[in-house]
Amino acid sequence: MPAGLAVAAVPENSVNQGLPAQLSLPDAEDIFLARGLDLLIAEASVRGAEGDLTAAGAHPNPNFQPSLYYVPSTTKDLLYSNLGNNTAAEVWGLGLALDDNAAIEDELSGKRSLRIEYAAKALAAARINVQDVKRTELSQLRQAYVAAVMAKLNAESARETFTTYDKQLDLSRKQYQAGAIGRLDLSQMATSQLEALQALATAQAGYQQALASLVYLLGVRGARPEVTLTSGIDYRELPEIRGTSFDALVGEAQKNRTDVRIAERNLEQAEVAVRQAKRAVLPDISLNAGYSEICNGATCSSAPGFNFGLSGNLPVLYWQQGEIARAESNVTAAQRTLEKAQAQVLSDVSQAWAGYAAAREQVERMQGQLIAEAKRARDLAQIQYQKGAASLLTFLFAERTYVAAELEYHQDLANYWSSVYQMEQATNAKLH
Repeated sequence: MPAGLAVAAVPENSVNQGLPAQLSLPDAEDIFLARGLDLLIAEASVRGAEGDLTAAGAHPNPNFQPSLYYVPSTTKDLLYSNLGNNTAAEVWGLGLALDDNAAIEDELSGKRSLRIEYAAKALAAARINVQDVKRTELSQLRQAYVAAVMAKLNAESARETFTTYDKQLDLSRKQYQAGAIGRLDLSQMATSQLEALQALATAQAGYQQALASLVYLLGVRGARPEVTLTSGIDYRELPEIRGTSFDALVGEAQKNRTDVRIAERNLEQAEVAVRQAKRAVLPDISLNAGYSEICNGATCSSAPGFNFGLSGNLPVLYWQQGEIARAESNVTAAQRTLEKAQAQVLSDVSQAWAGYAAAREQVERMQGQLIAEAKRARDLAQIQYQKGAASLLTFLFAERTYVAAELEYHQDLANYWSSVYQMEQATNAKLH
């Protein structure tokens, strides 16, 4: 790592000890899959949906209602001052009631099966969402890694440029003392050296920021660790993309995209909700059974009594019209959401395809001629200036042109690989 580009070392007791000092892109992907925060959140949602499915399939517990009945012995009541010669003996009784809490009706009417189906659709969507988080977040991670590598290359270029200007400034001072150049040339060289130092500080800050974004995606929660990125962003042709067509990529995306599959599960869930709302018109009928017995101090009044009955609400005033209308509107919204997701696929692939084609052309042009010519012109101008055959302005212009070309080349490389990862995200397929 170039001098000045290190980040704060991680404490020995930090939670980040699992982050290696030498971090390749495959290592970063493995770390994200193990502890990426968004991925952990999505996996927790799956466990929650599994719990909802278990709850949806559970039968309601029956209601059990024991009761005691007791009348004390008395010669008075509330209406008369006394009962004459009649004395009321104490009376006690016992009652037991059992209610199925509409469990049988819930099963026979299909309400329980609809709850299970609804929860199963939600669980399926939650599981697909884990894959969708991997699709989007891995692409973001790869692009963040590329951005960090680009920032590192820019910082290295800035340091090289500063070193060039610094050495040239030392030479210019000697030339000025020898009378070979004027004060104006020396001032221009000193200004260029200071500008290069400013550019170096900016590039180092950019690298720190890019590295912080990458570390965040890796789920680092404590002190930022010292990391050296080992995977490069050198250009290489990808026959998996170059040998295919735009239409083939769109077809692959429509088949593989997890967000489309989530929208399909959500539509199915909304359709189940309509059936639930309509089925809810049926009353929740509970079956109940009871036992009672009343006795006094001498004997029980009669044989034990048993009773059986039904209870439930009567759907005579309201027929779930509001719930049904809401559920049907949710189906319409889910259908439009699915259509939007399908349209998004075409848009994503189109943008990624255009970005890839442009980035590939720019990188190949850079590698073929532009960067080499800019470097050759800079080197020649520097040699000629040191020999007095070229002006300082000629050297400075050539140096700045080369630096600009090098920074543009780094950006083109980053754009190329970012477009590749965007294409993979758009198609949900491995393309390199």
